[in-house]
Amino acid sequence: MKLLAIILLALLTATGVALLIARDPGHVQIIYDQWTLQTSLAVLVLAMLLVFFALHYSIRLLGAMRRFPHRLKKLQHQKYLNRARTALAQGLLKLAEGEWAAAERQLTRHIEHSETPLLNYLAAAQAAHRQHAIERRDNYLQRARQYASGNDLAIGLTQATLQLDQGEKTPAIATLASLRDTAPQNTAVLKQLMTLYHDGQDWEHLLDLLPGLRRTAILTPAQTDELECASHAGLLAKAAQSKDSLLLVKTWQQVPQKLRTNEDILHQYTLGLIAQGAGQQAEALLGDAIQKTWSGKLVRIYGLATGADPAKQLTRAESWLKDHDNDPALLQTLGRLCLRNRLWGKAQRYLEASIASGAQPETYHLLGQLLERLGEQEHALECYRKGLMMTTDPTLPTPPLPTHPSAQTRESKRIERAKPLA
Repeated sequence: MKLLAIILLALLTATGVALLIARDPGHVQIIYDQWTLQTSLAVLVLAMLLVFFALHYSIRLLGAMRRFPHRLKKLQHQKYLNRARTALAQGLLKLAEGEWAAAERQLTRHIEHSETPLLNYLAAAQAAHRQHAIERRDNYLQRARQYASGNDLAIGLTQATLQLDQGEKTPAIATLASLRDTAPQNTAVLKQLMTLYHDGQDWEHLLDLLPGLRRTAILTPAQTDELECASHAGLLAKAAQSKDSLLLVKTWQQVPQKLRTNEDILHQYTLGLIAQGAGQQAEALLGDAIQKTWSGKLVRIYGLATGADPAKQLTRAESWLKDHDNDPALLQTLGRLCLRNRLWGKAQRYLEASIASGAQPETYHLLGQLLERLGEQEHALECYRKGLMMTTDPTLPTPPLPTHPSAQTRESKRIERAKPLA
């Protein structure tokens, strides 16, 4: 509609000008030195318009000629850019399809013209890794760092993931620890370090990681508390194995007061005390803890601790029967304590009651030892056999076994009777 209005306006203007020229074409005379130019006004205006358009388009043509090399270069660059985009798309597609060699070729083609060389190199590193070309993988990662521009975290996480996939746990931990220094709140870094430290039982570093885990809420508060308890219990177990009593006490002192009643932590500490000959201290700690909160796990350890007065220790443990008369761990502990007090018959009754409540290989072994000392060899062997059977997998196939001796004797007699007389 607008174009139509412009056309109509131009026609009306041209018609008006034509009518004016037809009525009076005008007269123009230009004198310069000895030169004289005479023409009508219409011709002069027309000539000026022609000159104007000629100059205008000549200038535009010259400008276009000057810009031509730049435009040609731009078109060529766009051509290379399109090729790089296509190669990247095809490379990522091949990577997703599992064609590692083809993916690597496509991802490294036209990479010098790629808009995202970092992405090319990271994907190429994964393709090389899948082909077990570790040197090429590391080379691609090194090249990627040239285009990092603040994306070192992405490169480091990719490197750590590939190292873990290759089983290179120590280098992966070093890579992630370095990333943690630069990005202490990154959840991916913290989560991978947590898993590696836990699997490797690196309890010291895991405890150092806990504040970051709490701040980022990677785990629930309950899960974080559980991890903290496991770390302290692991450190206590490690200290107990070292046979260094000072280290064990120092490790125990580093446990927060609120966690010292935790079952697993107290279990490891008292086991360490017992192993290092501090049974009286272990017995006191265990007795107080069990009195407050019942724990079959700690009750079992209570029977291993040698208290200052075995008779008082037995009396204290028997007081727990009031509320836990069928607990197999308590009955086993009472059997142990009766053995320590040389109450053989009572010990046998407690151990047999423990087996009836919940048989354990350890209880069978204790009862077998007692019966063997009491001269009941067959009964003792039966206990040993039952305890051993509990430690083996019944689903495992049994290889061919020899015939029982009595059956062999009967078979040989039968054959002897079947022989013809000479």
